[in-house]
Amino acid sequence: MNTIKHDVAKDINYFDLFEFIEKIKLSPRVLEHMEDTNKDFDKYLKKFSQFDDNFAIYFWISRFYSEVKNSNYIENHDLNKFDFTIANLFFDRLSISNNRIHDIHKSIMRDEPDQSKVGVYRKTPVKISSLYDDTEEIFWYGVKEEDIKDFMNSFIEVYKSNSPSVLNSNPFLKSSLIHLLFLKIHPYYDGNGRTARMLHSIKFTQIINSIYGMNLKICPVNLSESIKLNLLSYVKAPDNIYFDLDHDNNEMINYWFNCMLNMYDEQLYRNQGILDNMDEDFEKILRLKEKIDPKVLEQIKNIDADLGQMLAIKNKMNSETREVIENMHVKILKR
Repeated sequence: MNTIKHDVAKDINYFDLFEFIEKIKLSPRVLEHMEDTNKDFDKYLKKFSQFDDNFAIYFWISRFYSEVKNSNYIENHDLNKFDFTIANLFFDRLSISNNRIHDIHKSIMRDEPDQSKVGVYRKTPVKISSLYDDTEEIFWYGVKEEDIKDFMNSFIEVYKSNSPSVLNSNPFLKSSLIHLLFLKIHPYYDGNGRTARMLHSIKFTQIINSIYGMNLKICPVNLSESIKLNLLSYVKAPDNIYFDLDHDNNEMINYWFNCMLNMYDEQLYRNQGILDNMDEDFEKILRLKEKIDPKVLEQIKNIDADLGQMLAIKNKMNSETREVIENMHVKILKR
């Protein structure tokens, strides 16, 4: 078999992820795009706040169902039966640790026949490649198996960091950064993409909760539907980013951020359309009721003592919060 190796396909030696992030310089285009997406998201939440709690809970669940279905589709995994009883997927907690990431991976890989490789970091090398005819094209390698724990510890520190920089505090950029870093580390034998997308959603939800003073347990905007439709753009950036401290990756990292922002724009537009046509779409959303165990639904409702208070966005947005959002320099509250 012939082998084609891209220049990015090199062995990765351990480095501090904070040093990698410090080298990222956001382009004016990304900053302008981020500001527009911030405004669109704010309008979307204010629009959503007009609807009652019954609509709210089924709306979030229906969008989350779509997220899980499309995330599996991206990796060519059919989602024959989605189990709404899996509590971990409802973000019962937003904190992150190595064990928490393992739990997320176990939930995502629950149908994997070989469970010995689920919820544990890999102990063998991994490469991201494609096969065609008699040729293997290698795009890049995950980090060395002996360095995974160090990289993941650094990853968790980055995930938890709360510096006031735009990259670290903006929900769209920080969650997209978490997504990218996890993909490049590639700590598991399989399911890395689905786990990265779930961590992306959890981080996004955590920052949105901090900004708006909310306590959401389901991500308000999910990207896998748009990723499925823009798959070539989604894989292009990781394929062309050197995961080291020696190269200038700013062009491709900014490309990644713009791709993620485009996908947020698409999903905000789609969700806004659902809200604008509530009478037509509400019946479809309520069909999910048949798929949910009533006990589980009650547990979801009881995650917060008052669901209405949890979703009362317009009552939570004080003048100080609005000013912070407009300035795009959001101080992330310690949790």
